[in-house]
Amino acid sequence: MHYATLLWFILFGLCPISVPESIPIGMFRTECHDRHFWLAVSANFLGQKFRFDVQGGSEVHKVSGQWAAECGYTFVVDPWGDLELRVSYLACLVENQRDSEFRLLVWFVNEDSYGEKSYPLLLACPLQVPWVAQEHVCEENYMEVSVLKKLPPDNHIASAWVTPVSMQNEALMEWRVVFRIPVFGEEGGMREETVPVKMAHLLGYHINTTDTRILLRCPYGSKLAYTLQQNEFRVEVISATILYKLQWTMMTVDMSLACTMNQARMDGSDVLWSLPHELPGLVQSPFIEKSLRLEVGGRYLSECVAHQRGYVIRENNRTWEIRIPFGAEGGFIKSHVIDGRYSQSYFVDVFLMREWEDASWSLTRQRIFRVLSIHHLPRPITLVNPGQPLVWEEMDKTGVRISHNQLPNNSYTYLLQIPFTHPLISQKYLGDRFRRYTLSVVFLFILFPEEEFYNHSATVEAELQDVVLPKLEGECTKRGVRFLAYYGNIDSSEWSLSIGGMKLDWELVELGGFSLDAHERYLSLEVPLYAPGMAYEGLGLKGLLVRVLVSLVHLDTAEEQTHVQRCVFPVRELLVCLPDGRMVVMVDTTGVSPPVNPNHTALLDPACRPLETDHSRAIFSFIIDTCGTVAMYDGDQIIYRNEVRNMPPFPSHLRPLSQPQPHYRVPLACVHPVNGNRTLTIYLPSHSSTQQPSYIRHLEERGEKRDSLPVGG
Repeated sequence: MHYATLLWFILFGLCPISVPESIPIGMFRTECHDRHFWLAVSANFLGQKFRFDVQGGSEVHKVSGQWAAECGYTFVVDPWGDLELRVSYLACLVENQRDSEFRLLVWFVNEDSYGEKSYPLLLACPLQVPWVAQEHVCEENYMEVSVLKKLPPDNHIASAWVTPVSMQNEALMEWRVVFRIPVFGEEGGMREETVPVKMAHLLGYHINTTDTRILLRCPYGSKLAYTLQQNEFRVEVISATILYKLQWTMMTVDMSLACTMNQARMDGSDVLWSLPHELPGLVQSPFIEKSLRLEVGGRYLSECVAHQRGYVIRENNRTWEIRIPFGAEGGFIKSHVIDGRYSQSYFVDVFLMREWEDASWSLTRQRIFRVLSIHHLPRPITLVNPGQPLVWEEMDKTGVRISHNQLPNNSYTYLLQIPFTHPLISQKYLGDRFRRYTLSVVFLFILFPEEEFYNHSATVEAELQDVVLPKLEGECTKRGVRFLAYYGNIDSSEWSLSIGGMKLDWELVELGGFSLDAHERYLSLEVPLYAPGMAYEGLGLKGLLVRVLVSLVHLDTAEEQTHVQRCVFPVRELLVCLPDGRMVVMVDTTGVSPPVNPNHTALLDPACRPLETDHSRAIFSFIIDTCGTVAMYDGDQIIYRNEVRNMPPFPSHLRPLSQPQPHYRVPLACVHPVNGNRTLTIYLPSHSSTQQPSYIRHLEERGEKRDSLPVGG
């Protein structure tokens, strides 16, 4: 194989696609093969979308679908994720110089959210392996045959060959193609269908001539193709003859070709790919096989390398068998877990070249491209370290020790020692700080001198009270309550953490605005005030008393670790609507002008005075249908409204003129369902002015009823 010339250039006149980009080093690889260009693009370089465009003169064409198959282009993504392009030397838009020098301008186009970037690559390859009389190609997506043109001798006017004609010559369009197709129900019966070359092109057949060759190419499954089933083989066949005139003499060229469609299969531990020794519809006896060569991963295999890898190529009962051990070097293994079972898929990219002689042609060369694949093969799990069975020397490095002692009766005892922390040992928590350790092993004995093998399975269990349980601690912070969960020595994934009876998950963390931080020895969780999970136990001038219950529950044993943290948070204004039908409110008269004495405040009913006051705050607690509360229906809800007012203890007409009565009102409201359970709701103040604050709902605890909220103290 020879590397192609890789050039990049910025010539706007040659760039009908977009402004070309500089070729990044190492992202493209190109090679010249026997009959095709090879170009690979690294998986690391592929964008969100990508494509190949090819340019011949002023014509630019996207490489895809039917056009690619008809014109000799194949592109695939290999198992490593690299993008590969293979192009026949006789493909469309390839610059062909006397069938010995080939050039092609390829544009690789990367597309992303910022637009397209185009990279020009000029592929240039000389012909290294001379053409033979007839050459066949069985690619992944098309079939191709080319035959050598010869000049007729002077004394043989009826020769079946013609002076070279180019594709641009109108004479080519006057040619005819005769297709032979089996007749259903008639063994060996064939019918003929003659079509002009132009019609053949419309049917998906690409027919062309070069300086020295005539070419026919078509995708698999094209019209007028047929499939033969011969024993275990399925072969797609194109049986065609091209007709044309030379000096009033009808000339013919046999352009038949056939490709085996058989896939690989497992045969024991080998990947087996079988091909017929003689392709039906293609060869004429006597048939002489000349050579067979196998290429894997883009490189021909020598007999020595094939033997080292365990590859076997042999002829068996007029069948070629190619055997490759599953997982052998040169292929690609992909692991899977299907229905809880481990399996592997194996891919081998092979290229097979055959040469033979028959009665029709002095030499025929066939090239077959195929990805041999075995999908989802169940595989046993074995202990290896690495790549070899676990041996004594390796076991000692991982803390595993094995020893044997001879007994008086000439028998032996074997002792296997493995640390409890070894990954081969499974652990299960049983509760009450007990843990069970389980080791399952298979002892393989080799009996000499017969070298007989004997397997013995064993399971060993040990229960120890060595578990350090998780520990919970709590503390009050300015923002809320913080908990520290120390891990212990059991996998943290075995425990479920709950806050106030609610399981901690990411939805709850986001809803409550929790702060969650994982450290080496513990997990830190901070629950903000008024977040879900807070229980409110009392409201007084000292502040709001809250309680948070945190619990850890083991998923298997249901063993529970709990911690309750109580904190008092200073508050100046708050409104609480209780499920038992009471309303508790704390108001703050600070900043009211003229000043308001908290002792002189009351509800709509002047008789409802504060339960507790200090120099600036007052606390009220009352049943929602008392103290002058007004109830209003709003759909399926009842709104209970009241307000805190400034109500001095003496009548207004006796108030000293030097002490004007300030206008002070704080609206209050609780909303409860007409029918259904009431819930505890907390409202925080929103000051539209310093004179008249109102309350907005901050938290509603759904589904959790509380009978009372102690007030005062």
